[in-house]
Amino acid sequence: MKPGKAIVNIIIVFVVLVIFSYVGAIQLSPFPATKSSIDTYVLDFIYLLLPVVILSLVAFFLGNGIKSLKNRFQALGLTYVSALVIGGVIALFTLFKFPYSAHVNFAWLGTTWYSPWLTLFLIGAPIILAFIV
Repeated sequence: MKPGKAIVNIIIVFVVLVIFSYVGAIQLSPFPATKSSIDTYVLDFIYLLLPVVILSLVAFFLGNGIKSLKNRFQALGLTYVSALVIGGVIALFTLFKFPYSAHVNFAWLGTTWYSPWLTLFLIGAPIILAFIV
């Protein structure tokens, strides 16, 4: 993979997570108070990039697997499953309560039985799309 494309994909994942943070689907770690030192801001920003890099690595490997398939139907099915896998990685961050990571709001779309699954799919779909295209 080219370094330029990798950086663009990491930026896309970061922007997607920030957008989902604004609409309430996930919760990112908050920034420190305004009277904190500059090294605290830099360290918190690096901690904010940690889940982005992990998601980018998982999506990169899944995207390469999808691109290598010759059958369109297999690739389409693996794309949908990969979107759920990416959402599942974020769900693992939430369930294990990793500090400085993205936490999913499972009740974002409501309280029905399929809402958490749909939330994970809607978060994972744009991320895996960035690595397939």
